[in-house]
Amino acid sequence: MEHLPPYLEFLEGLTLSHVMSYMTRQLSIFLLNLISYAYILVKFYKVICYSKMTFEWLPMINPYLWPFSVFHVLTAPYFRFWAKILPNIKFDKSSVEISGVIALESLNSLTYIFIQLTTLLIEYLDRTNTEVVKEVLEDLLDIL
Repeated sequence: MEHLPPYLEFLEGLTLSHVMSYMTRQLSIFLLNLISYAYILVKFYKVICYSKMTFEWLPMINPYLWPFSVFHVLTAPYFRFWAKILPNIKFDKSSVEISGVIALESLNSLTYIFIQLTTLLIEYLDRTNTEVVKEVLEDLLDIL
């Protein structure tokens, strides 16, 4: 077997399981970061949605004038999507629109799912980190 050049000697002891373990760990870290950023964006968007609904309910504030119109512009497509899915509930002489409440609850559910996924990824990374430390210690003991 040929000897590796000095700049590639670190590859000598690597096996496929080491490479796969490393790649899985890096993918988990990437997913953890992606989910964390998505969680922050959803929380921020939830505040914007709550603000829009609050400004619509307050009689002294016109939600269609600047600066309050920003909330309407940012949230209109999202609330429109839910209004198409959930029609108004009709009674004898009136109707109730529940799509806004369901839209806000879906954002709450999404934040809960992100928290659960983050917890699972952290547990996985902690478990793999413990396994890697055990392997390194076993290798050191074998050398000594």
